Amino acid sequence: MKRLYFLYPLLAIAIFCSCSKDIIEETITGSIAGSVSDRTTGEPVATVNVSINPGGSSTVTGSDGTFSFPNLHEGSYTLSIRKEGYKTNTITAEVKAGKPTSLHMTIDRIPASLTADKNLLNFGESLVALSFTIVNSGYTDLAYKVETGHCPWLSVEPETDILGYGKTATIVVNLDRSKLPEGNNEANIVVRSTSGNGNVEVKVVAINNAGASVNTLDVTNIANTTATLNGEIINPGSPAYTERGFVYDTQPTPTVSACIRKLSSPVTSDKKFFCSIDGLSPMQTYYARTYIIQNGNTVYGNIISFTTSQQATTLSTSAVTQIGASTATFNAQILTIGTPAYTERGFCYSKSNNPTIADNRKPVSGSGAGNFSLSVTNLEYPVTYYVRAYAIQSGKTIYGNIVSFSTSSSPVMVSTYAATEITSSSVVLNGTILQAGNPAYTEKGFCYGGYYPTIYEDSRIVVSGSGTGNFSARVSNLNYNEGFYFRAYAIQEGKVVYGENLHFSTNYTQAVVNTSDITNIAYTSATFNGSIANIGDPKITERGFCYTDNGYDNPRITDKKIKVNGIVSGDFKAEITNLEEDHLYYVRAYVIQNGEAIYGTVKRFETGYSPVVVIGSPLSVSAVSATTSYWKATFRGIFADGNPEVIEAGFVYSTTSNPTVNTGTTVQPSNMKWSSLYEGYEFNRTVSTLLPYNTYYTRAYVRTRLGYTYSETISFTTY
Repeated sequence: MKRLYFLYPLLAIAIFCSCSKDIIEETITGSIAGSVSDRTTGEPVATVNVSINPGGSSTVTGSDGTFSFPNLHEGSYTLSIRKEGYKTNTITAEVKAGKPTSLHMTIDRIPASLTADKNLLNFGESLVALSFTIVNSGYTDLAYKVETGHCPWLSVEPETDILGYGKTATIVVNLDRSKLPEGNNEANIVVRSTSGNGNVEVKVVAINNAGASVNTLDVTNIANTTATLNGEIINPGSPAYTERGFVYDTQPTPTVSACIRKLSSPVTSDKKFFCSIDGLSPMQTYYARTYIIQNGNTVYGNIISFTTSQQATTLSTSAVTQIGASTATFNAQILTIGTPAYTERGFCYSKSNNPTIADNRKPVSGSGAGNFSLSVTNLEYPVTYYVRAYAIQSGKTIYGNIVSFSTSSSPVMVSTYAATEITSSSVVLNGTILQAGNPAYTEKGFCYGGYYPTIYEDSRIVVSGSGTGNFSARVSNLNYNEGFYFRAYAIQEGKVVYGENLHFSTNYTQAVVNTSDITNIAYTSATFNGSIANIGDPKITERGFCYTDNGYDNPRITDKKIKVNGIVSGDFKAEITNLEEDHLYYVRAYVIQNGEAIYGTVKRFETGYSPVVVIGSPLSVSAVSATTSYWKATFRGIFADGNPEVIEAGFVYSTTSNPTVNTGTTVQPSNMKWSSLYEGYEFNRTVSTLLPYNTYYTRAYVRTRLGYTYSETISFTTY
C-alpha cells in the first residue's frame, strides 16, 4: 500500500517541473488473456505461437491452450497465431485501461497431401519389378488410385487403396518383358488422390535389346500335386545362352527372384527341354514361364497358366465327451479340406453299429480344417450309441471312423471357497465343481445376501463355463463396511445344488490429503501444492484446492475451487492466476471420497504488489564543453518499493521512443537516497556522451525478481 502514500506528494513536485509536461502520473494498463483450440475437434492446442502488434511481442500457448499479454496500453491490437501443420489465423482485440480483455481463437489443420520418395524407376535391360513409397503427410485419411496410362507392359499393386494420415505405402511396379517393345521404352505412372489432395508422377524407363529367345510350351501330366513344365529354345543368341529352365508361382508374373521355385534344365543341343515339379496344391492355378540366361542377362518366355486337379477330403471321428443321462458331445477333425473344399460336415448316429446320414443326421456349420463338435440332447439312457463324422465333397459323402458311447447319470458336486480381493465396494467370490455330474450341470455361479442365501430370494451371479475345476466372480457396487453371506451353486436337470455357506465383510479406509507450502507467489499468481498420502478405499474421485480471500480462514469446496486431474497418490499442484495484488489468501488441498470432501491443513499467503517508478524532466541539458561535440543531461527518478522488493534501479535512453533495457542504453544511478517526503527512493545519473542534434527518449526503471517496471517516457533535444 506504500505507493498510495507515494503518489500524493507528486502532485506538488516543483523540483522536476518547468512546464505542464513535468507532472508525473502513473500509467494504467490493461491485459489480454486468451486460449486457442482446434476448429474441428474443439480440443485445446498447445505450443501455438501467438504474436501481438503493435509491440511485436510473442508467446506460446500452454498445455491447456492458454496465453496472455500483460501490461498493454489502451488501444486496438492484432493477434496472429501459427503452428506447423495448421493454417494461420488473426483477430483484433480492444484493450481498456485497468481492465482484462478475454478472447478465444480457433486454428484449422492443413489438409492431407501426397508425396513419393522417387520420381524415376529404371528397369534397365533385365529388371521386372521395382517399387516406390508414397507418403500421406497430411492429417486425414487419403484415398488414391494408381494409373499406368493403359501401358500393356506395366502393372501395379495395389491399384487403389486408402492411406492413413501420417502413414506410408509401397507401390510395386511389375514389367512384362514379353510385351516390351524392342529398344528404349518410357512410360509414366500417376498416383492420383481421389479427393484432390495432391498427385504423384513417377517416370518408368526400360530397355529391350535383341538377343536370345525362348518359348514356353503347354504343361503336361497335370495331377493334384504334380505337373511337367515344357519349353523350347527359339534363338540361342550370340553369345549363346548359358542356362535355361522354368519359374512358377501363384502370381501372374513369376521371375527368378520372385517365384515359388526356380527349376534349371541341362543345356544340350536339343532345343526342347522339360522339368517335373511336385508339392503343388490341388485345384490351384499356377503361372509358369521359361527363362534363359545370356551374357549375364535373364530372358523370359511367354507366361502360361495351369490348374491342378481335385484332392479328396479326409476326416476322423474322436471320442465322445460330456456324456450325460440324455446328452453328449460329438467330436471330430477335418484332416484334409480337399479340393474343391467340402460343402457340408457333421455327424450321424444310431443304435446300430453302422450309422449313415440316412439315420440321425446332424450338420455342423463351418469350413476349413481342424476340430469341430456338436452337443446332442434328448438321448435315451442307459443306451449304447454309435456315431461317426461325415463330409460331403462334390455331392459324395465321405465318412470317418465309428466310435461308441453309453449314456448314464451321476450327481454334480459343488463347494464354496473363501472370498478374496475384498475392498470397500467389491469382492471376488470363489468356488469349485468337484464333479460335473451326468447329465452335466447346465449352470453354475454364486448367490449372496442374508443368512443362507438362495438363487431365488437373494442376489445371483451366473459364471460361464463347464466341467470341473475352480471358478470365480467379481461382485461390485456393494455398501462399504457391511457383512454378507454367499454360496456357490450348480443346476443339474433343473435342481439347484449348493456349496458351503460362508461370510465376508466389505472394508473402508479414509483418504489422507496434505496441503504443502505455496510457491511461485507473484503479483497476481501463485502455485498451490498438495500431496495425497492415501487414496483411500473406496478410492477418491476428485482432488484439488479451495481458497478464500475474504478473511475467512477455513476455505471449503463451496468457496473458490480448483480441480486437479488424476486420482493417484503423491504430490499434485495447480497454477493459479487472476489473483489480486497485495491480498491475503487462505488455501487448503482437498479430495472427494464417497461423495464427501476431506481437507488438508490451511496455508496462508499474500500476493505481491508492483513497485512504482516515476521520472522527472532532465536537468542541465547542455554541451559538455566548447572543445567537444558531446552533450550532457542529468536524469532524476523516484521509486516506491513493492513486494517483492526492488533489486535494481536505473535509467534507459534511446533515440527511439519507449526504450527498454533490451533496446536502449542503460545507466545505473550515481546517487540514491531515501526521501521521507515521497515515501520512496530518489536516484539520479548524469550522462555526458549524448550526441548533438538528436531527440532522446528516456525513462526510469526498477527490477524485481518478477521482472522490470518502467516509468512513463519523456523526451529532450541536444540542440
